[in-house]
Amino acid sequence: MSDDITPSQERALLRLLDKVMEVMRDDRPLEPDDPAFGELESAAFFKLAEAGKTYTFRNNAFPDATVDLTTWTDPLDYSDDRTRVQAVPAYFNLWFQHPPAGINRRLLEQRLDLANYRVDADGRREEGNDLGHSVPPATLLHTYRYRANDGEHGRFPVDVEFFFLDALPNDLSSKVLLIKITIVRAYPYLTPAMRKKKREEQNQKKRQTYGYMNLCTDAPCPESGVWEGWTKDGPTDVMRFERGQKFDAVRTVSLEQGGSCPMVPGQWFWLCSINEETGTVWKGIALKG
Repeated sequence: MSDDITPSQERALLRLLDKVMEVMRDDRPLEPDDPAFGELESAAFFKLAEAGKTYTFRNNAFPDATVDLTTWTDPLDYSDDRTRVQAVPAYFNLWFQHPPAGINRRLLEQRLDLANYRVDADGRREEGNDLGHSVPPATLLHTYRYRANDGEHGRFPVDVEFFFLDALPNDLSSKVLLIKITIVRAYPYLTPAMRKKKREEQNQKKRQTYGYMNLCTDAPCPESGVWEGWTKDGPTDVMRFERGQKFDAVRTVSLEQGGSCPMVPGQWFWLCSINEETGTVWKGIALKG
């Protein structure tokens, strides 16, 4: 027979879930030493040569539970070089080795501010949260899936799943047990080719937006990146500028021709971000590397 959750354990559980939702949905900074998570046991890189890590904790309220939070490279950063992309929170997992009884699912729904619908892998909204029971032999495993409401400070869509073990039928001593909780940021799935397309669309949009601003020599640069310089005869120059730096004069002879040349006032257009500089080819020239 499993033990009922104690009042102190329930408070610790809600405190933990509150903190996870702040990080996942509200984009609060992840602080692995926050006592709400428990004691940090390890922090291992999730994928070789990328910034994401899996943080594993030991929570004294549930010493046998698996508590981990995984970060990975930001899917909304479309840079091709993933080694230069920052990590963002992505996946939280709480798995009870000795599942507690007496946890009210409705309390969890209210505390986490969960909607009465879910969103499938294709982004379609489906009413209801009950996914029913698993297939044999795990016929008592009962799954519930939710999309979290945005809340007052929400910045990211978040999906939540509860995994319960229903009570044995015809056994009055059997209780409903909480097996597992997962909380996931609903990032879009992007292949390298899809990221490339997004990157090109993003750069084209920025190029048009900044083009309307008529950013000429001596104007302050609005965003750090690689910019293309134009004279009245077309593009002749490319240069990296930091935000706030004044745009330079433009070469009168195309960079591809090399050598020194007179400089004249000109207009600057967005080309790509600094993260994309490596491997970018401009008029047949590899900008960096």
